[in-house]
Amino acid sequence: MRNPRGTNWGAFREGLRDKLERGHEMNMKDEAGLGFSVHWIQQALITAYEDNCPLRPAKKGRKSLKWTSELESLRREVRRLPG
Repeated sequence: MRNPRGTNWGAFREGLRDKLERGHEMNMKDEAGLGFSVHWIQQALITAYEDNCPLRPAKKGRKSLKWTSELESLRREVRRLPG
């Protein structure tokens, strides 16, 4: 999970701009070209965000789910149900 509050938005914009400038020439004259362009932009956004937004460490504490014998029993029952 990522922490949006810790995002370096200046570096995000810079990275996104760089990725889009180095990208392919967008041909949106047909459906395939448009689809490819949309995919390219989506990936550029995701990459820029992941590069500049820190991962939030997983929280360990009381609220985490405990795998009790009751839950184990319920899991076995569900797995035995017919398809």
